[in-house]
Amino acid sequence: MKANWFKTATFLSIAFAGSMLACGAGDVDGFGPESDGEDYSADEAVDEAMELGEANQAIVNCSNTEGTASTMAAIAVAAAQELKRWQPTKDFQLIKVNYNDVLALSATGKARCADGKCAKTQALLDFQLDAANGKVVFPGNITLNSAGLRSRLSAKFKDQLTCEKQPSNGGTTNCPVEEHTLTFQKAEKGGCDTNFFFLATGLDGKPLKYPAQLKNKLLWADKANPYLAFQSVGDVVSIDPTYGLNEDSSTSSGTCAAACTKISTTSVVGQCCSCSGVTKKFVKSTWSATTFLCQ
Repeated sequence: MKANWFKTATFLSIAFAGSMLACGAGDVDGFGPESDGEDYSADEAVDEAMELGEANQAIVNCSNTEGTASTMAAIAVAAAQELKRWQPTKDFQLIKVNYNDVLALSATGKARCADGKCAKTQALLDFQLDAANGKVVFPGNITLNSAGLRSRLSAKFKDQLTCEKQPSNGGTTNCPVEEHTLTFQKAEKGGCDTNFFFLATGLDGKPLKYPAQLKNKLLWADKANPYLAFQSVGDVVSIDPTYGLNEDSSTSSGTCAAACTKISTTSVVGQCCSCSGVTKKFVKSTWSATTFLCQ
């Protein structure tokens, strides 16, 4: 984090270590209770991003096995964007889909979103669909394993449920947390990809008394997830998911978006994209109206 930030606010940092020029996303309404910033341009920016990613990966473990780590990190960003908080056991639930446990938005969660369906968050949850398996691509030519994502989200959400039962003690090892609001501030290059910053305050806009507890509202994203490098230094949080997975991120290769997969609430069909160094065009995915693949 830049030194001047510490002069105006303290920060919670959740670095989702992706790799710069990433790829991935999805969206479908099938998983719900009803079915119970820096901008870059030109090739120099891409070269700079790649060099930064390579340097950081030498220091940070950016392992993204089967694409699950980066996806889970991106869901946390999307929740902060749309639901404006991390209250997983209120806003999410496990449902059965074809005998599988699937993490889905709850009615409470959907009601917090302006569109009533949380399109960005839902898009990422829909990576659990078999139709998305192997279609979403991440840095290093890693492809999404949808079954693996379902299993990991289910197991970690159950860990979250267990932790939520612990009584509040004002410490940092239990899961109760103050009511809070997360407000998006900006996005810029992160440790391995694109860092999203959110101001975290109480409902009255005042600083939280126990901001360090927020890290325990992310157990469902896996506390061992290398894309989560949580730091509590005050009232701003940052998360670093793979580029393209969250709509507000922006990186370009000349006039092309440097993303193999992109989530967007507006159509980008036919727009130029760069995936693995090859210039192509975005097409709409078969499973989602808001997920576009660079093909």
